[in-house]
Amino acid sequence: MAEILRPYQHQGIEAIFTAWRNGIRSVLFQMPTGTGKTVLFSEIVKKGHDHERKVLIVVHRKELIEQIEGKLRGKGVEAGIILAGVEADYSKIIQVASIQTLNRRKHPQANLIIIDECHHAKAASYKKLWEIYPDAKFLGVTATPIRLSGEGFDDLFDVLVPSMQTKQFIRQGYLAPIKHFVGATPDLKTVKKRRGDYVTELLGKVMLDNTLMVNLIESYQKYALNKSAIVFAVNVEHSKTVAERYNQNGISAAHIDGTTPREERKNLLEQFKSKKIKVLSNVEIITEGFDFPECEAVQLARPTKSLALYLQMVGRVMRIAKGKKFGLVLDNAGLWLEHGLPIIDREWTLQGLEKRSRPQFPPKKMIGLTRDGRLKEIFREAPEESEGLELIEITPELERLLVFENFVQLAKLKNQKLISAYFRYRDHLQSDNILLSPIELRYIKKRLNKLNLAAPEDKRFKPGFWYIVERDLKPNVSR
Repeated sequence: MAEILRPYQHQGIEAIFTAWRNGIRSVLFQMPTGTGKTVLFSEIVKKGHDHERKVLIVVHRKELIEQIEGKLRGKGVEAGIILAGVEADYSKIIQVASIQTLNRRKHPQANLIIIDECHHAKAASYKKLWEIYPDAKFLGVTATPIRLSGEGFDDLFDVLVPSMQTKQFIRQGYLAPIKHFVGATPDLKTVKKRRGDYVTELLGKVMLDNTLMVNLIESYQKYALNKSAIVFAVNVEHSKTVAERYNQNGISAAHIDGTTPREERKNLLEQFKSKKIKVLSNVEIITEGFDFPECEAVQLARPTKSLALYLQMVGRVMRIAKGKKFGLVLDNAGLWLEHGLPIIDREWTLQGLEKRSRPQFPPKKMIGLTRDGRLKEIFREAPEESEGLELIEITPELERLLVFENFVQLAKLKNQKLISAYFRYRDHLQSDNILLSPIELRYIKKRLNKLNLAAPEDKRFKPGFWYIVERDLKPNVSR
């Protein structure tokens, strides 16, 4: 049965066709990982098929071919496959091709070229397509229209059509919210870079450090025990070692990579989906095209300068599923330092990340939540102090509450009643003509109530105190 399009997918399709109708030849469409890009462009292919238009879909991995063919079949569209080891059928007006195989074979006729995961389209093999098909329209789709260098795609596409921000998809229930926990931060000072990212061989040696390996297991045991988790490793040696360490600690784990035989890989993925395997460690095999919405956690054990790779990895855990309240991100690679929270607003352009946006990636100030529910400012100069914190997106209320935490510490230092922190904070807000918000009041109540239970009897406040506060604030605090 064909999938029913969501409102934003209808809107995206309309925006793409509007661009083409306005004479724009090459359109780049952006939508976050997990929101159904394949479903969207499969609907466009279906429309083309019904009007006997020839469409060529180009991908860079065979797993994506299988996924796309399945989506098209669900819409009643048969496609030819251009892939090594597969006999091509050029009689089909819809073709799905591996870029590597396509370059070695006859190119089919096409009125429309669709490039999936088009952030890979920087390669010369993709650029040739514009020369081979001078009269065709182009559609590129990606979650991250940016190259590793930070450059965009204005050399290939004429217009960028962006979708909603990730936070809007979360608010509307199309993506799962995440909890992002900081693990031990690797020291990458000695790791050289090549073509903009870390040299894999050197990076693998660093990430095999015993302390970091121990922290991987501890992070999972502390925050994600018994949950289905995907680990993103540096290379095969690192990934196999990660799986081995998990098994040694009584947690069922397995390793897969691009060289894992097809049937073995299929079997391992089925065992992971059925939860016979709790942890699946992989190397560049589950960053794109892997569909398992029930995945509960991802563990980032592969440092990278690539924002695209970072968002692809985190995206594996943001798909919605029945009973899934949120996804867990265990960041054992220091990617929060490199790129900030995955859900922050990012303003994409054909030129890449705008210069004025660069300081936000990541922001200079960050906030974390301790296990006991206390807000804490994160100092980038001392990342080791952030281990174990849950990263929280900065809002004006949370930034102000850091001041409240200073008042709590002051009350402790002066051996005063902890409720004095509330009064100092209230006076602080009033001096700036700021009203106490519901978010701030909820945090303060929860924080002080917990501290109140452990305080000496002569330093406690009565539970009824909050009734008086809420009564007095009722005109100011919106419900």
